[in-house]
Amino acid sequence: MIFVFLLCIALLILSFLGSKKNILSPGVITSSIWIVCLSLFWILHHNLPPLSSQFLGSLSIWVTLLCLSSLLMQSVSTKVTIGEPSRLVRDVFFWISIITFPLFLMFIQNALKLGHSGNWSMDLRMASLGKTRDFKEIYSGIHIIIWQVSYLIELFYFSKKNKNRVFILGIMILSFAFLTMSKAAFLEFFIKTICILYFKKNITLKHILIGLGALFFIFAILQAIRYSSKVESVNKNDFSVQYLLSSISAFDTLTPASSTNWGENVFRFYYSAAYKLGITTIKPIDTLLPFIDKPIITNTYTGMYPFFKDFGYYGITIFAAFLGFLYGWIFNKAQRGNIFCILLYTTFIQFIIMQYVAEMFITSLLAYLKQIILLALPFWAAKYKIFNIDKFYKPAHE
Repeated sequence: MIFVFLLCIALLILSFLGSKKNILSPGVITSSIWIVCLSLFWILHHNLPPLSSQFLGSLSIWVTLLCLSSLLMQSVSTKVTIGEPSRLVRDVFFWISIITFPLFLMFIQNALKLGHSGNWSMDLRMASLGKTRDFKEIYSGIHIIIWQVSYLIELFYFSKKNKNRVFILGIMILSFAFLTMSKAAFLEFFIKTICILYFKKNITLKHILIGLGALFFIFAILQAIRYSSKVESVNKNDFSVQYLLSSISAFDTLTPASSTNWGENVFRFYYSAAYKLGITTIKPIDTLLPFIDKPIITNTYTGMYPFFKDFGYYGITIFAAFLGFLYGWIFNKAQRGNIFCILLYTTFIQFIIMQYVAEMFITSLLAYLKQIILLALPFWAAKYKIFNIDKFYKPAHE
């Protein structure tokens, strides 16, 4: 364990210097996340078994290849064009967000009306996850993605002229996070906001650390509300073990290359599309993985899970390098000022940060492709002058 810890420190230093001291680079985030997790495993009081060679060996491969491959892509000289998004599409996205917000409120009303637990927050959470007899699917929709995309673009161009838009969209997304009792949604909002502001040099590491403290407090409040307890009664140690260390120990319960069907986790997007089209009778695996109760109750197994479960150590080797190349290429362009890549990296950065919990990108690729396409749409419209209307169009917020 000490060897892996020192390896992460060495990769952190290398990534920090190789990324021009940008703390949001893929290598810096990856090595930092695992340094924190390993440190907490040492420091916090818990009854988890020692980490085995399976986890430590897998982590060594994962961190090394992801950091080095991302650094390699960041060193590549690339031509960067700084395009602006279509003003018309920006307006369309904003007004679609406003018009569709009542749909979410209707869902909340129905969830409360049909709830059976006696705890309104638990009713909302289970309904949003599609785990009740009246709600069978996770609450989502293209309109939620449009809210998120519109918020990112408006925040990047924040000024006195559009500050009301940023405020309204932010309140909408935070309402979604609170009313679905989703800590992940709060974390995603926080990460994306921090990333945009950091790239624009509006905040520093000090502000990020203060924000993390506030976020931890919000998580404790949500936990207390969901389980009808007082905030003071939420055990900070147990909370940290559950959300920061449970996935690490759970990884050691896995058997490498033990999936029922070839690549069913890594290529879930294919199985999902093929099943809907009638090409195969194999149902895609549930995005919510099965729970285990030993060594701790959890259903997350770190971001290495799909690759290890499907292909063993070979899977971790191949996909750590692949993701490193992908994140490094996008970060390279973002650091050079490409606006679309800044926004795209802001979307991807949550996957890098959440790797200590689960893999969120490849296994849900079809869902995130919608977000990527919608994010690219205003830039495509401006670049290729779709309908050639922007030059005649004066946005309402300008």
